[in-house]
Amino acid sequence: MRKSSFIKHIQQLGEEDLRDELTMLFTKVKAVSEFYKMELGTEADRKKLYDKAKANIRSKFATKSYRRPRRPRVQKVNMLLKELKDKAIFDYEMIDIYLFTCETALEFCSEYEFISVPVSNIIMNTYDKAIHLISHNNMDSDYKDRCSKIIDMIYFDDHLHQEVYSSYLCLYDD
Repeated sequence: MRKSSFIKHIQQLGEEDLRDELTMLFTKVKAVSEFYKMELGTEADRKKLYDKAKANIRSKFATKSYRRPRRPRVQKVNMLLKELKDKAIFDYEMIDIYLFTCETALEFCSEYEFISVPVSNIIMNTYDKAIHLISHNNMDSDYKDRCSKIIDMIYFDDHLHQEVYSSYLCLYDD
């Protein structure tokens, strides 16, 4: 069904029929109920969802052995970020998630002295996405300290430091 056919169908419905249609969609389609949960939910409901996501992201970087650390599950982190981006209502929540992911990856690299191409890619990509959202929403003063702290955390890889710092300079002219 094309969008024009759907719009024509909706225009033919009365007000009560529209309410019934929305109620049916809410109960039968999980994506609709999740959308309204985020849209109409309270700040505490959204915070609970993002705290759970942060714990899940942190678990993808967790390992037990210092001698032979387990490789982080970067692909699963990327899937989590994509799902959150689809559900997100406010950009500042995604900025927080992106910066948290970057910080968690950097803590892992620092603690276990481990760096790989997928880990450095997720650091660069999440940092770039956060900088883009910060710039788009004119929130640069709110996140300047946190972004510069991330720059300071990258002391173990010069190439990664240069890439992230160039992204930082796009927004902050220090």
